[in-house]
Amino acid sequence: MLEFRVATDPGSPDKPNEDAFAILPTLAVVADGATSPPHLGDGCIHGPAWYAQTLVGFVAAAHLSRPAAEPADLLAEAIERTTQAHSGSCDVGHPGSPSATVAMVTMSPDGILRWLVLGDCTFVADAGPDLLVVSDDRLSNTSHAERAAVKEPGAASDPVEYARRIDALVLAQRAHRNRPGGFWVASTDPQAGCESLAGSVAADTVGRRGALFTDGASRIVDLYGIHSWSTALKVLDSAGSSELLRQLRIAETRDQVANSFPRVKVRDDATALAGHWGKDV
Repeated sequence: MLEFRVATDPGSPDKPNEDAFAILPTLAVVADGATSPPHLGDGCIHGPAWYAQTLVGFVAAAHLSRPAAEPADLLAEAIERTTQAHSGSCDVGHPGSPSATVAMVTMSPDGILRWLVLGDCTFVADAGPDLLVVSDDRLSNTSHAERAAVKEPGAASDPVEYARRIDALVLAQRAHRNRPGGFWVASTDPQAGCESLAGSVAADTVGRRGALFTDGASRIVDLYGIHSWSTALKVLDSAGSSELLRQLRIAETRDQVANSFPRVKVRDDATALAGHWGKDV
């Protein structure tokens, strides 16, 4: 059995939270909808928040109907069903069609913990003296020049120029999305499920705690360095996900124009699922 508790916080009070999650006794999944500048278009009348919410709903439904299925197969089915859900109203062939990064864990009846990461979400599990940390860095290995321009210190202080650089980065990324040698996210191609990072372990061979993070939440470790993964798990255990996100927002507020910590999004939606597993959970 899995037990997860979650905190989620939108990056802006003026926009919907584009993170989504679902929790069942044997499944936890989080998806981070990818934002595109509205004027670049995405061919969809719904948007990334709808996409992420619909996707995790179909992941949960697929798991309930096939509890022994691999997470990659669950995700592939969910991508296909989400695409079908708006193919009649939207241009699902548009290069900017809504997408999401995903992380999930499942627990099988025989005690196997299976995990999946697609895109820059992160899965962390206590594995005794070490930690198992899984994040997909293929996105960050594309569009280097455009990303460097966005992350140049002080770039965010000029809103017009910053928006121009964001546009250039988004267009460059679209050329690499869901292609061999590029990066993979959940969008319209079920094959993305098979391109995810995935693995499994006997639940009793790893510690009984772990977490799933969207990249907006994981930056408290991998960008700001306020915590190591180990101390982040300790905060989740002692004070909960809300406290971790509170500390994150303080760090962002102290660097509102991304001078000290250059980043693509000055403030992002953030979601952290803190979990425990075992027979008696």
